Amino acid sequence: MAELSDALASLTARARKTLLRPPEPLSRRRVYVIIGAIVGLGNLVGNVVVNREALKPIDLAFMVATLVLVTLIPLRPVPSVMAYLACWVLLLLIPSADFADMTITNLAFLFFLGRFFPPWPAFSMLLTTLLIEAVLLMSLSSPGNEIANSLGTLWYMALMGALLVPLGALVRFIEASRLADAEQADAQLEEMRLEIAREMHDLVAYSMSQTALRAQRAAADTSYPDRARDEFTALEATASDALHELRLLLRTLRRPSSEQEQSVSTTTGLGNAVTDLTIAVGAVSADVSSAGFDITYRHLGEVVPTRIQASTLSRVAREMGANIIRHGDPHASVTMTLSLGPEVIRLVSTNRVRDTSAHLPRSGTGILGMRERLAAIGGTLTTLSDNGSWMVTATVPVAESRPILLTTEKNS
Repeated sequence: MAELSDALASLTARARKTLLRPPEPLSRRRVYVIIGAIVGLGNLVGNVVVNREALKPIDLAFMVATLVLVTLIPLRPVPSVMAYLACWVLLLLIPSADFADMTITNLAFLFFLGRFFPPWPAFSMLLTTLLIEAVLLMSLSSPGNEIANSLGTLWYMALMGALLVPLGALVRFIEASRLADAEQADAQLEEMRLEIAREMHDLVAYSMSQTALRAQRAAADTSYPDRARDEFTALEATASDALHELRLLLRTLRRPSSEQEQSVSTTTGLGNAVTDLTIAVGAVSADVSSAGFDITYRHLGEVVPTRIQASTLSRVAREMGANIIRHGDPHASVTMTLSLGPEVIRLVSTNRVRDTSAHLPRSGTGILGMRERLAAIGGTLTTLSDNGSWMVTATVPVAESRPILLTTEKNS
């Protein structure tokens, strides 16, 4: 008795789990809704074409009902399947109704059984349906041709069930396998992202902190000349600014991707770090000048970029400045021009290469990173070399709607 009670409790729990199981995402069910609607319409149109005379109201009612039910099965599998089975039983019980009213929709119904239910419940429903159909057909049929027709209908349903229910189960298994593979890949990417965050924190952030601290101490040491102390102060400011942005980025990298509903530039706060693009580019030109280059910085136009445009272009300007310091000839003039509108925002830098006999800088990770940043906001990056000179141009289209003016925000 206790074993029977446990078995009933297990069956009840399984039934409750099946009934209360949350539906799959609509994006994965939409194609099956379309399939159900097409099959239901095909059943209706096919019966109208085959039966030249006017359909009886009872037949038309069954065809419309099955059209609605096979369309709803992907959305609400359990109640829709129960309703469809009830409709099928009614069709068998009503003498004036025709079996052909649900012939085509039965195919979609059997396929959906295998697709939206686990194998055991799907085959159990199929066997139950065939058993009920056999009992009703045998009990309601009279001797003669009607019995042969009833057996033909039963065998047809059994054959289609043996083909379509496993086909639906196979599709279910394939989609579940693909989803599991995607989840495994996401988990691996998540672990890789966390590992990168840990390494950057332990190595890069530590080194930058030490650099900023030592530069601060050197700037406060009166034994150094004033010019050297100014350089140490500038170095401390640069390292502290980079360290701040690195920590914001690490905070985002450590956050689970499922919680990152906004872009990285928004979640890190980097999109708000730049309050004035002209000042940001001017600061880059000042860094280049401090490195010993004769640079001319100009800005034209009055178009106000969006936050993400200002943030992206400021980082592109930093990479341009770094490339100038790394590869440029300090004895040649350098230019950096920012054009704000009217149709595009354009940032151009020109310089000569330190050694004209050497190859010009290639499109390595720095150039690639600038291209990727600009492509994310619809911009482009072009490079040009001519007789030892190097020019880089970043172009971003002006937003159609006027953005809100940039304001300074404090980070907590």
